[in-house]
Amino acid sequence: MKRKHTQDFVNDYLLKHVSKDDVMVDATMGNGFDTVFLSKISKHVYAFDIQDKALISTRKKIKDEGIQNVTLIQDSFMNIKDHLKTYKGVVFNLGYLPGSDKTITTTKDITIKTLEMLTSNMREDTFIILTCYPGHDEGLIESKAVLEFVSILDETFSVIKFMLLNKKNKPPFVVVIEKH
Repeated sequence: MKRKHTQDFVNDYLLKHVSKDDVMVDATMGNGFDTVFLSKISKHVYAFDIQDKALISTRKKIKDEGIQNVTLIQDSFMNIKDHLKTYKGVVFNLGYLPGSDKTITTTKDITIKTLEMLTSNMREDTFIILTCYPGHDEGLIESKAVLEFVSILDETFSVIKFMLLNKKNKPPFVVVIEKH
């Protein structure tokens, strides 16, 4: 049986930590799968992406499913705080838009600046989930930077790393940052 271990881990975490009273952020809407999933378990989802293709794909998915508790925002996740102030959690799927231009990727500098901003303003009982993809050049650089960043967070945070240790070709891994 082939499983998507990292996606299963993320979904299980979200099911345990998100309620119908929570506002969530999908920082990288991509093809809309996380946005749709989050819309089914939360009060409202704010989904961000810079690419037209991501908005078109996600808009179609939410329309087809009759979802109405989603706001799509064409902007960088670096500007989350310009659009909303409070939320339960932020979900990132770093890298590039699957099935699209692989030269358009999330980058180390923007991701780390965003994490600095988000963690400096995190409230107790909130979280950030990042799925990192070190299998491509920019993804490897970005993944290393994420791990360096979370390793120096103070003890008011808990950081979890989920990864498959026996897979080759630099498999994706998940980092969860929780604020206590």
